[in-house]
Amino acid sequence: MRFILVFVVGVGVVVGGVAIVYAIAGRGEAADQPIAFNHAVHLDSAGLKCNTCHTEAATQTYAGIPGKELCLDCHDVDEESDDAGPQKEKLFAFVDADGDIPWQRVALTKPDVYFSHRRHVTGGNLDCETCHPAQATLTAPPPRTQLVMTMDDCIACHEREGASVDCLACHR
Repeated sequence: MRFILVFVVGVGVVVGGVAIVYAIAGRGEAADQPIAFNHAVHLDSAGLKCNTCHTEAATQTYAGIPGKELCLDCHDVDEESDDAGPQKEKLFAFVDADGDIPWQRVALTKPDVYFSHRRHVTGGNLDCETCHPAQATLTAPPPRTQLVMTMDDCIACHEREGASVDCLACHR
């Protein structure tokens, strides 16, 4: 009887510890972005597509984070504008400085998960909104890093799309 009690308490401690670790990981770290990027304005008002700025989504593992040169394709530093605003001023300051815009990543996967944007966008023919449904409506960057997908989300999508659910297809 004592063995069973010790075993049950031990299992409870382990399960509780794992739950706490996942709860902390799910909150993520603060992601203080250098520019309060407004996805809604760029996608809705300007009519851009996700891959206009995330140029590597169809060809690489990572979608890519746009550099200041890409921003300058649309935003002219020399153009006088009444609507420059503080965010454009920040962009122009990064243009004048050495280095690139120090964006903070807000989409993370767990270390044992291999995720390829190319495989999902090109091979799976998925739209960005499939995995990032709220991104187009954001008027400011997410305040914290986010674990974008859970294993349940991934498995459900793989089953729905007829993709492999073999563990080694995604876990390394």
